[in-house]
Amino acid sequence: MFNSRLVKRYFLIVFVVILFALAALYGITDWVMNDSVQSQIQYRDELIARTLGKRLGLTFQSVISNLRHVAPYVYSPKKEQPFYVSEMERIFAYDPIYLFIQAYDRNGNPTVRVPDKRFPSPLRLDSVHHRLKWSKTHYISGLTVLPDGTKTIAIAYPALDQKGRYRGGVVAYLNLETLSAYLEEFSIGREGVNIVIDREGNIIGHSNRRDIGKSLNRHPVFQYLRKDRFGLWKGNIADQEMVIAYRPLSMGQMGLIVGESTQQAATPVHHVRMLLLQGFLGVMLLALFLTLVGTSRVVKPVLGLIRQVNEYQRGLRKKFAPVDTKDELQDLSTVLAQMADELTEKERRLFYILESIPYAVITTDPEGRITTFNKGAEKLTLFRREEVIGKPIFELPLKRHKEEFVSWKTLREGRSFEEVESYLLDKEKKKHDVRIYSSLFRGGDDKTIGAIVVIRDVGEIKQLERYLKQSERLASLGQLTAGIAHEIKNPLSIIQAAVEAIRLEMNQTPVNRKEIDELTADIQETVQRMNRLLTDFLMLAKGKENPRPEMIDLVTVIEEFIGLIRKKFSDQGIEVQADYGRDAAWVRADKDHLVQVLLNIALNSLQAMEDGGGRFHLRLLEKENVWQIEIEDTGKGIPESQIQWIFDPLFSTKAEGTGMGLAIAHEIISRHNGRIWASSTVHKGTTLFIQLPKGRREEKSS
Repeated sequence: MFNSRLVKRYFLIVFVVILFALAALYGITDWVMNDSVQSQIQYRDELIARTLGKRLGLTFQSVISNLRHVAPYVYSPKKEQPFYVSEMERIFAYDPIYLFIQAYDRNGNPTVRVPDKRFPSPLRLDSVHHRLKWSKTHYISGLTVLPDGTKTIAIAYPALDQKGRYRGGVVAYLNLETLSAYLEEFSIGREGVNIVIDREGNIIGHSNRRDIGKSLNRHPVFQYLRKDRFGLWKGNIADQEMVIAYRPLSMGQMGLIVGESTQQAATPVHHVRMLLLQGFLGVMLLALFLTLVGTSRVVKPVLGLIRQVNEYQRGLRKKFAPVDTKDELQDLSTVLAQMADELTEKERRLFYILESIPYAVITTDPEGRITTFNKGAEKLTLFRREEVIGKPIFELPLKRHKEEFVSWKTLREGRSFEEVESYLLDKEKKKHDVRIYSSLFRGGDDKTIGAIVVIRDVGEIKQLERYLKQSERLASLGQLTAGIAHEIKNPLSIIQAAVEAIRLEMNQTPVNRKEIDELTADIQETVQRMNRLLTDFLMLAKGKENPRPEMIDLVTVIEEFIGLIRKKFSDQGIEVQADYGRDAAWVRADKDHLVQVLLNIALNSLQAMEDGGGRFHLRLLEKENVWQIEIEDTGKGIPESQIQWIFDPLFSTKAEGTGMGLAIAHEIISRHNGRIWASSTVHKGTTLFIQLPKGRREEKSS
C-alpha cells in the first residue's frame, strides 16, 4: 500500500502544504527575530563608534595640549630649557602613546629629542616644518614611516612667541601599537574589528595589529568617510564579511570603522533559530504521520481497484471483482466490470476486422514503434508479428533508407500520404511494387498518438497496366495510321492534279510559265506539309528516348523558353509575362522535351492571337507534391465541345494545322509521370495546365 502512487501523491500534497505553512511561519518568525537583532547590532555598533570616536578625540586633544605646554622650549632662554625637557620626559613616561617627542628650530633643524632615540639616517621634518610655518596651528599627519621602518603618525604644534612669530615647533610621534591596543579594548567579541584610517585611506590603528599600514583607499567605506559621511555598511572588509559602523573623526581628517563579522553578529539568533527549527520539524513529522495513517485507510479500497486495472491491462484478469464498500467506490467497480466486458468484445471485433483486410495494415506509436501488424502484413513482408511488435518500423529492412518510410515522414511532417507509389522489400529481399496510404492517429486532445500505414501490393496491377498501355498504344498507332493515310490521300490528289495540269500546259504553245510556277509552288507546299505531318507522326509513334533524365530547374527552363519566344511575340504586339515566385523549382526530366512542350503550346497561342495584340502569361505554382505550370493566352479560345479532343493526334481547330503539337506535348508529359489539361472560354482565351512531380536538389548528382 505504501508503494501506491495515490498514497504517495496525497502524502506529497499534504507534505508540501504542511512544509509550506511551517516554512512560512518559521520564515516570518526568523525574519522578525533577525530584524530585531539586526537593529540591536546596529545600535550597539553606532554607540561603540561614537564612544570610541570621543575617546580617540580626547587622546589626540591630550597630545596637542601636552605639546602646547612644552612648545616654549624652542624660543625660551637656555636656563629655562631643562624645565621643558623634563616636562617632555614626564609626558613620555606618563603616556605610552608616545614613541618620542622632537623639537626643532625656526629653520626646521632638530634640537632636542625625548627620549634620545637614534636612527640610521636623519629624521626629515621638512613637511611638518612647512605646514606649521604657514598654518601656525596644530597638525596631524597621515601614516608616516620613520628611518628605522617604524610606522607612526605625527602630531605637531607650532612654537609662537609673545608677538605671534613662528620660532619652530614640537612634534610627537605616536606609538600605533598602543593606539591599536586602545582600539582592541573596545572590540566587539572575538571577531570584532576597530580600525582608524588616515586621510589617504591607510590603516593607522587596527585591533589586529598586523593590518597596520594596509590601505583601504579603494574601499567604498573610505569614499564615504572622505565625504564626511557616517552610517552602517555590510560587506567584505579586510578579507572578511562584516557589519560595520563608520564615522569621520573631528581631528586630523581621519575615519573610524567599528564592526564585527556577520557570523558573530548572527550568533545571538542561532540558538533561538535552532530551537524553532526543532519544534517545527517535530510538528511536521507528527502531522505527516497522522496524514499517512488517515490516507492509507481511505485509499485502500481505491488501491484494490487499481490493482485489478493493472492486472486487466497485463492480460492477467478478464473480469473485475466488485469492491464491497457500500458507497460510490462499489458503484465504480461495477461500472469498470461492464466497461471491461465491452472493451474485450470491441477488441475481439477489431482484431477480426484487421485480420480480414487483404492489405497490410501496420500501426505505430509516436516514436515509430510497431503496435499492430495484421495477417496481410505478415503475408506481404514474410515477417511474423511476434518478430516486429515493439520494434521501430524503420529498423526493419523494408526500405533501403530510413527517409523512404512513409510512416516516418507522416510522424515527422505531421501530414497524411495517399496513393504513394513505392516499393517494399520482404524478409527474403524480394522487391514488391506497392501503393501506400499513411495518416496520423490523434487523441481526444488532438495530440498525436501514432500513425497507421496501409500497404497494397500492386505488382500484378502494374503488370496489367503495362499490358493495357501496350494495347492502347497499338490501338492508337492503328488509329493514327488510318488518320495519316486519310491525311496523305488529299495532298496526293492535289499533287496528282497539279502534275496533270503541268503536263497539259507543257503541251500547249506558247507555255504559260506563270501558271506552271504556281502549280509547282502548290506541289512544293503540299509536299512540305506532308513532310511535317510524317515527322510529327514518327515522333509521336516512336518518341525520343530519355535514357538519362536529370534534375533540372523549371525556373531556368522557363527563362530560357521566354528568351526564345519574346521577340516573336513582340513582333506580333503580344505582351509576354512570367511569374515564378521562387528562385528554383527542381524536377527530374528531359530539358529538351519540356522546351518542346512549351514551344508547341506557345505556337498554338501565337496562332490564336494572329490578329495582333493580346497577352501571353506564364505562371509557376507550388502544389503539395507537384509543380504546376499555367500558360494563359487571350486568343480566340476553344469551344467547349472541342476542348476534350485537342490532345488527340490529327485533331486541329485550324485549317492549316496538323493536329500533332498538343498530342506530342501530352505524350511527353505523360512519360514524365505528369498531367496536362486545358480550360478555355471562347473569345477570351485558353489556359493550359501542366503538373510535374517535385524533385530534390540533392538528387542532382544521383
